[in-house]
Amino acid sequence: MDTRSSVRQRRRQVPASDVDRESESAFENNIVKHHVKKIVSRLSKLKLSQAQIISWEKLSDKDKEQCKKLYYEGGLEADLDFAHGNEHPIFTFYRSIEGRKFLEFGGVKGIARLFKTNLEKGIHGKADDVTRRKAKFGLNAYPKPRTRSFFFFSLKAFKDHKILFLLVYAIFSLAFGIKNDGLKEGLSDGGRIFLVISLAATISAAREFCAELIMMSNMSSDINVRVMRHGSHQNMSISNVVVGDVVLLQTGDHIPAHGLLLNGDSLPVTYSSVAGHHQNVDYFNPYLSAGGKVVDGSCSMLVTLARMDTAWGRMISSSYCDFDFDEKTPLQVQLLNLTWWIRWIVLSISFLILGMMLVRYWMQNRGIDGNGKRKNEVMKSMLRIFTAAIIMPVMVIPEGWPIIVTLTFAYLRRTVMGNHALFRNCSALETMGAANNICTEKMDTLKVKVTKFCVGEEALTGGSDAIHIDVRFLLHQAVGISSSFAFSENSAAILLWATSELGMDMDKFKLFYTIHHVVCIDKRRQVTLRERNTINASDHVHLQGTAEMIVSMCSQYYTMEGIVEVINQERRSRFKETIQGMAAQQIQCIAFAHKHTARGQSNEVSGWTLLALVGLKIQCPSEPNARIPVEACVFAGVNVKLITRDDTYTAGLIATEYGILHANEDGAVVGGQEFRSYTDDRRRDMVDQIHVMPRSSRADKLLMVECLEKRGQIVAFIEGFYEDDLLTESYVRLLININTSGTRTVEKNSGIVILKDGFASIEKLLKCGRCIYRNARNFLQFQLTVFIVTVVVNCVTAVSTYKIEISAVQILWESLLLETIGSLALAAEHPTEELMLKGPVSLEETLITSIMWRNIISQALYQIILLLVLQFKSSSIFHVDGSVSDTLIFNTFVLCQVFNLFNSRNLEKRNMFEGIQDNRSFLWIVVMIVFLQVLMVELLYKFACIERLDWRLWAASVGMAAMSWPIALVVKGKPISNATEALQRLSLIFISFLERITVGTRTRNTQTHMV
Repeated sequence: MDTRSSVRQRRRQVPASDVDRESESAFENNIVKHHVKKIVSRLSKLKLSQAQIISWEKLSDKDKEQCKKLYYEGGLEADLDFAHGNEHPIFTFYRSIEGRKFLEFGGVKGIARLFKTNLEKGIHGKADDVTRRKAKFGLNAYPKPRTRSFFFFSLKAFKDHKILFLLVYAIFSLAFGIKNDGLKEGLSDGGRIFLVISLAATISAAREFCAELIMMSNMSSDINVRVMRHGSHQNMSISNVVVGDVVLLQTGDHIPAHGLLLNGDSLPVTYSSVAGHHQNVDYFNPYLSAGGKVVDGSCSMLVTLARMDTAWGRMISSSYCDFDFDEKTPLQVQLLNLTWWIRWIVLSISFLILGMMLVRYWMQNRGIDGNGKRKNEVMKSMLRIFTAAIIMPVMVIPEGWPIIVTLTFAYLRRTVMGNHALFRNCSALETMGAANNICTEKMDTLKVKVTKFCVGEEALTGGSDAIHIDVRFLLHQAVGISSSFAFSENSAAILLWATSELGMDMDKFKLFYTIHHVVCIDKRRQVTLRERNTINASDHVHLQGTAEMIVSMCSQYYTMEGIVEVINQERRSRFKETIQGMAAQQIQCIAFAHKHTARGQSNEVSGWTLLALVGLKIQCPSEPNARIPVEACVFAGVNVKLITRDDTYTAGLIATEYGILHANEDGAVVGGQEFRSYTDDRRRDMVDQIHVMPRSSRADKLLMVECLEKRGQIVAFIEGFYEDDLLTESYVRLLININTSGTRTVEKNSGIVILKDGFASIEKLLKCGRCIYRNARNFLQFQLTVFIVTVVVNCVTAVSTYKIEISAVQILWESLLLETIGSLALAAEHPTEELMLKGPVSLEETLITSIMWRNIISQALYQIILLLVLQFKSSSIFHVDGSVSDTLIFNTFVLCQVFNLFNSRNLEKRNMFEGIQDNRSFLWIVVMIVFLQVLMVELLYKFACIERLDWRLWAASVGMAAMSWPIALVVKGKPISNATEALQRLSLIFISFLERITVGTRTRNTQTHMV
């Protein structure tokens, strides 16, 4: 018997129950895995040429019906009995081996049976069923990025320069300690240092590890899709989609997995985010690939491959969560460059001090008879000299300054922005701080209202009773079809009007009708509608589009009474006048047309009857505060430009309503074509005056951005979610995407994706971007003050006394305070309204401003004088010995930094406590620093090699450190010029004071050494 005949006979003879058992067996034995995957693989590789697609559109409705039947129900090659015959190119797939297997399986319905899927209701969706599908076919989850382990950051911490210097110091200390003080004492001292080094490395690793965890947790990766399960629509995460699911897609939705088309004709899909191409999906190119985006229309799909180890899965993984901490932002690069210069300055000073101390030691001891001098005394002197030289870079060289940018970003992302936006990296938000121009394609949607409705030549002025019931039913069909596809503002306005004026019921429409065929050509949509549960052999075919186009295609029209009249030349002219009259009133006119056809004849181009003309007009926004976001941007020194495809009237109305365009602004509205025709010099002169550019193409957008960039402007470009001519960050410094669909998908080229509040979120982004720069400068002022104080005090001490009396524990505690805890405290500062007053951050401005230098020098001078006085005069002032004096100096230094944290919260304001009640994190960190300092001095003093202090010395330390507040109050109250003169005078006094102390100390040390 012929193979095809046997297959036919087997399909006819197998009962339904046996088919179910056969499907169950096929499912259990994984037949789908071996055969269906080949089929869908073949489908994915099938590429129809443009000529073939046009040929498909030219098929008759009868041929299309048979093609659909073949696609859904299967068959054999002999069943391809169409008017165009087997030579038609669109049947190439079905003549292939995989295509014949696809037909033998029974088409889509056969594959659905293998997957145990009901095409109308979806899978059952019970927990055990979903679990089994995930186990059989894999999870629909993209590969998560591998987070770096704590061990990785620990190894990285041991490469830190401070840790390396301390290791050298620990080795010398251990070696000389064992040699001079014995094994037990030497191991005790050296072991203490190694323990402290391990603790410092652990703290440094914990800081970076926690920062990465925070960033990873803030990079949301949740994508929601609509799925049909057990007859009901469910919104669920993309990771919960399984093989066999029926996924419902509409305009703007991303395709979550590989699958086959279930309904919807000629569905345009773009794969621009993955492969950069577009294609139409129909019954002979039915494969939907993960990562595509539905450009227009709606459909349902059967999921056939749920693993997302695809190009789109990898793209999402890298776009969402693969946050590269090794890639530095421009601000972090500036901080790294500054630390590089500081590192070399400190190392140069350290080697200079080492050379000076060695020369002085040789000069002072060359005339002394060394025969009786023990070698260990020389070794102790050498160790003291080298220790003094090593401690300088250990204490002063900064390593963690760029972390302030990451910490501030993580804090703002979690507390301020919340779930309003997603960010590709830190630099995206950082760029917002410098942006001075925002170009947007679309503002938040204005209200659209139906202002005119004409049936025939009459406008509807009363209720719907004036319209014949048959015409009313046809209007219900037309409105229902319009609202079944992309739910735009136009379709929403028509549906709202039809519900209130025509008695439209969308639920009844879905219950009684099914959309059978859709064709979208030249901005018009042709839809074939069929009644459910009926044997009626006719179809309702509806046409919707611009009024001029639809009227030109119609030969008849319906009257209010339901009578069909012929459109002669005179009536066509009157329709044209009606359309032009609406246009003169700035009313957008669209038209509905209808025809009855026998099944299989809907492709005929003639026979259309005009159903209605609908006039839509943009209304003022319902929100009274619509202008506030744009006004906030202008107030902050940021220009807002509307660059849109809309016509001049619509663009002007939107710009006026939102405050972008004002009256009496000459040259503020320039069309895209006109702007393109300007010369380069003319464009450069006009670009700042232009606020609205209607009828703009992608080339016009790029040209506008290019002109602004050439003028030194920082441009952020906002694009709508449904735009198909997307820009890229290779042309725009920062690309912002407004995601209006509710899915949390980061577009490949977008730096920021706004999820909530639309354009109103721009004000928050501007504040947060400027807050990053402000917090970085606050932290830099704090760190540079400590740097100057430490360098000067240690240099004077080392040159004068040949030593720096500070232990490894004290060094690491100061490092922890300055770089870790200090950065956490200043990174937690909230963005304030004052940031919007100062204007955008200038990228040409130096990182350290004159105001910062005023604050740094004033605080540094006071702390240097204070610490040097304590270094050389504390024994006479407080009557304490050497070890207690060193503890007093250490305690005072730490407390000075605590008080200086308050000064560093604001670079200009005299009130250092303003807004501190809103920053509880800062207060808790300060309390923690003070608590740990008391704990170290009073309980861990032996471990830290210091002495306890009585209440009198504690009070003196606090009092001396607190003097930094009145000094900051006085200095910030003076203008920059007056403050500079005062600081110059203080510097001269300080230099003379320093020379007097140094000379006196050197004389005493020389006399003591000679004795």
